[in-house]
Amino acid sequence: MAESTSPLRIVEETPAYWRIVFDYPPFNIMDGPMFQSLQDLLGRMDASQELRVVVFESAIPDFYLAHFDLTGNLGNVMTAVGLSGLPILLDTFVRLTTSPVVSIARIRGCVRGASSEFVLACDMRFASRENTRLGQPEVAVGLHRAVAVPSGSRIW
Repeated sequence: MAESTSPLRIVEETPAYWRIVFDYPPFNIMDGPMFQSLQDLLGRMDASQELRVVVFESAIPDFYLAHFDLTGNLGNVMTAVGLSGLPILLDTFVRLTTSPVVSIARIRGCVRGASSEFVLACDMRFASRENTRLGQPEVAVGLHRAVAVPSGSRIW
């Protein structure tokens, strides 16, 4: 059997509760494959009639989720449009935020950049006191994103 190369492992603890494990060494970087995996997960979440709660955690002790892949492996996350009508990057966060499934970020390790936006899209966040580090490096260099929201979309 071939080993999976997906950045996410989905552990279906019960039909109503799934653990989603980020396992994308060495840093759980936010790149094209990560966003594709998150989009696939959101599709599975939408299709499940029984799912009530997902808990996101990391298999890598020092990194919950890292920043964007600055080497250019972002694929189409900035150009392709998702189900919400927004680019895949923003669509992922909006769909997670508006999902009827309760999402919980179980944070241990570093969370930077777009990863901060991911955990903020979750309904709840719990962080370890021992090694959680939160960062938004875009602010220090003056980067920000302007977002055009399609009419009828809800962003909370």
